[in-house]
Amino acid sequence: MKTLDVKTRSVTEVKREFSKIVSEANETGEPTFVFNHNKPEAVIISVNVYEDLVKKNEELENRLFYAQLNARVNEGPGKLIPAREVLESKKDRNPFGAMTDEVLFD
Repeated sequence: MKTLDVKTRSVTEVKREFSKIVSEANETGEPTFVFNHNKPEAVIISVNVYEDLVKKNEELENRLFYAQLNARVNEGPGKLIPAREVLESKKDRNPFGAMTDEVLFD
């Protein structure tokens, strides 16, 4: 079994020393793992660490989305045509061409 070098506390300890544990998380930036009956139950982290994790997660989700999008475009059977070219060449057949911005984006 792999052992991690992290701070751990029991639920009972967290109940007794919650303020101290939160202060330590804020000072050190290190997480504290909370165990209940020798099973991991929760993790206490500072707000700064949490915000960094959320930001990194959003960045990774965006990168993954665009990577998947590019893969679909590259694997697709056709070629890409700029929207301007499509709109200019087919103004008479564009169902949205006669609509005002107010109607389109209401």
